[in-house]
Amino acid sequence: MEITKKDVELAAKLAKMRVSEEEVSIYQAQLEALFKWVAELAAVNTDSVKLTNVNHCAHIRPDEPFSDLSRAAKLRGAFDEEQAGCAKVKKVL
Repeated sequence: MEITKKDVELAAKLAKMRVSEEEVSIYQAQLEALFKWVAELAAVNTDSVKLTNVNHCAHIRPDEPFSDLSRAAKLRGAFDEEQAGCAKVKKVL
């Protein structure tokens, strides 16, 4: 996959990064190498490879509610303002 200068500039814009002309050429080469490597990996036939040592529950946690009203009040107290029982924070976007 060929990465163009325009692709790098768009990626930088989306990442909210400023990149110089020198950095654009560096990132362009690095991204081309990365995508070439991914294409090589995708070309490998893994149909006969069996999964081993797979833990299907490693990412699952029991969803148990936890309530500590004194801790919640202490955390809300660390903020400057409170609104409707919640800590009020600055707008992000």
